[in-house]
Amino acid sequence: MARVKLMTREEMDEEQKAQYDLFPSNLIKGLLLTKTLTKGYAALGTALRFTKLSPDIREFVIVRVAYLSRCEYELMQHRGLAKQQGWKEEDIKAIAENDGEYFDERMRAVLAFVNECVTQVKASENTWKTLKNYLDEEETAELIILIGHYMMTARFLENLEIDLDDEPTSWDNITRQ
Repeated sequence: MARVKLMTREEMDEEQKAQYDLFPSNLIKGLLLTKTLTKGYAALGTALRFTKLSPDIREFVIVRVAYLSRCEYELMQHRGLAKQQGWKEEDIKAIAENDGEYFDERMRAVLAFVNECVTQVKASENTWKTLKNYLDEEETAELIILIGHYMMTARFLENLEIDLDDEPTSWDNITRQ
């Protein structure tokens, strides 16, 4: 049970309902406690779906950050999205187990970079140079923002003990802003 009281839709004002209806989830209910941050948070989350990074890398990264953060909520929301991007259950297991040998060189580079960003803040020079063989500067900058966004989200969810939704929330209402 959440450490905070989450609003029901009936308790929300019109602006809060509009934010909630874009991504109806317990995450948004938790964010609504902030009064002024929900819209900006949602805008960044939406923007991250439309970067130059390929969707398969995006979901790989989110799943890895979720495992490193021990955030079941993120895993529940993104496991299916990762599968939609071509990752199989055995791939997701390898992501969870940090099995770099399982992946090709490009994904090993991404995996190492994610691990170091989450656990050390700054990736080592060797990891940086290896990643730069596969991602350009724009993609690398987007990757760092993606990692940070999902680290922040995991910490928000875990510290407030936000309850899992009954099922993953649809991304059908999420469009470019």
